[in-house]
Amino acid sequence: MTIFSITNYAQSPSDVAGEYIVGKQNTLVKIEQQEGIYIGEIISSDNPNAKIGKLMVKDLKQDKKGNWKGKLYAPKRKEWYDAEFIPKENMLDVKIKVGFFSKTMEWLRK
Repeated sequence: MTIFSITNYAQSPSDVAGEYIVGKQNTLVKIEQQEGIYIGEIISSDNPNAKIGKLMVKDLKQDKKGNWKGKLYAPKRKEWYDAEFIPKENMLDVKIKVGFFSKTMEWLRK
């Protein structure tokens, strides 16, 4: 007698890979691993100025403590910022610190 089991492989909350809805104009960013480092690109958007394929996240990897750190592109300022990416069950918190200021954005996992 053979027993078959079907396991639902949901993404682990500690995994950053996936598709996320970002901002008010339904921009969809896909984060995936390439050569051991994660990147994130725009794959769709309701914003007519958003460029499909635009790199928004780069150099994303886990440090020795298990924290996800990388760079986030700010289109309005046309600059890259150091950011911490905190995976949660259905979202990804993206935290940016510049000087005394910090901002946390919630990206909803699709």
